[in-house]
Amino acid sequence: MTDHVTQSVRDGRRAGLAMLVGLALGLVAANSPLADTYALIHHLPLRVGPVAWAIEAPLIEWINQGLLTVFFFLIGIHTNHELTRGTLSEPGAAVLPASAAVGGMIVPAAIYLGLNAGETIALRGWAIPIATDIVLVLGVLSLCSGQVGPAIVAFATAAAIFDDLGSVAVIALFYGELDQLLPLWIVAGGSAGLLLLNRTRKASLVPYLFFGCVLWAGLIMTGLEGAVAGAIVGFSLPLSSFPSKAAARAEQRISPFALFFVVPVFTFFNGGIVLDFVPADPQAWSVAIGIAIALIVGKPLGILGGTLLALRLRIGTLPPDTSLRDLFGVALLAGVGFTMSLFIVGAAFDAAPIAATAKLAVVSSSAIAALLGILSFNLRRSVGR
Repeated sequence: MTDHVTQSVRDGRRAGLAMLVGLALGLVAANSPLADTYALIHHLPLRVGPVAWAIEAPLIEWINQGLLTVFFFLIGIHTNHELTRGTLSEPGAAVLPASAAVGGMIVPAAIYLGLNAGETIALRGWAIPIATDIVLVLGVLSLCSGQVGPAIVAFATAAAIFDDLGSVAVIALFYGELDQLLPLWIVAGGSAGLLLLNRTRKASLVPYLFFGCVLWAGLIMTGLEGAVAGAIVGFSLPLSSFPSKAAARAEQRISPFALFFVVPVFTFFNGGIVLDFVPADPQAWSVAIGIAIALIVGKPLGILGGTLLALRLRIGTLPPDTSLRDLFGVALLAGVGFTMSLFIVGAAFDAAPIAATAKLAVVSSSAIAALLGILSFNLRRSVGR
């Protein structure tokens, strides 16, 4: 296992705990006498920028589209690191987890679409169950450290990385509406700047951040998901051109802020679900059932199916000293959607009853998937004995 993955596992337990604390506080705030104050802060209007180009939005949008950009940047640079210097840098090492991740996106999406066929509004949530929360998965794996070998952790990390990449691409392509055409030129300018910097192997972070801000502003003004800009910037960095260990140090500095501040704040404001258990919208139950089955059943089937397909076609090989039974627990844990799934809920649904029920389905299904994964690893240890 690389030092990078080892550190990720170590951080995963603490970050997962911080994330769950944020969620718990949000649930308490939304279901207590503080509910009105929580809602007021949640929708507090904020305006940023000069008058002609000012962007005004409620606080929740600044968190989801602004603050969460830091977390997306961490995803981008983490993926970049693993593809160039980490567990995915060896020839062919990425094929099996990539195939597993693709299967883990297609199958749950297909299940959700099948269960919600004909429901126009509900269909917008098809991408909610395709995501895997890499932070929580690594956190759970850290709890099972006695039963999980380095190769399994590396496979889980790699599959989750490809899953995150796919989720970011889906968000960028399928969510948000183009309100204006002119800001597309700003998006094009920011993207072109990042591409030029990458091609010239520019080894300074400042110009990347500048063009990343341009890209972010353009995405926001067009009505698309601005947080995606963070992942694009992180992925565009030519790590081989930076001084040795400089990128790793940068990631280590960003990681605590992203994992222990950004994500808990995000879960606090997005996890404040009113627990009335009686959805007012007739489509809400359909959405919830689709998410639950897709995450708990569809994700493991997709991960295992993608793995078996790659092995059958002989384009991928199992990690050293592992078997398909070893990867079964990872497949179950892949149903932990959480952060990215909650983000997609916000992008997919405007109606409060459907969004609240969808968030509750994500949280409860992720908890069940985590429990099933832990039980699987414990059972595997018992059988091994």
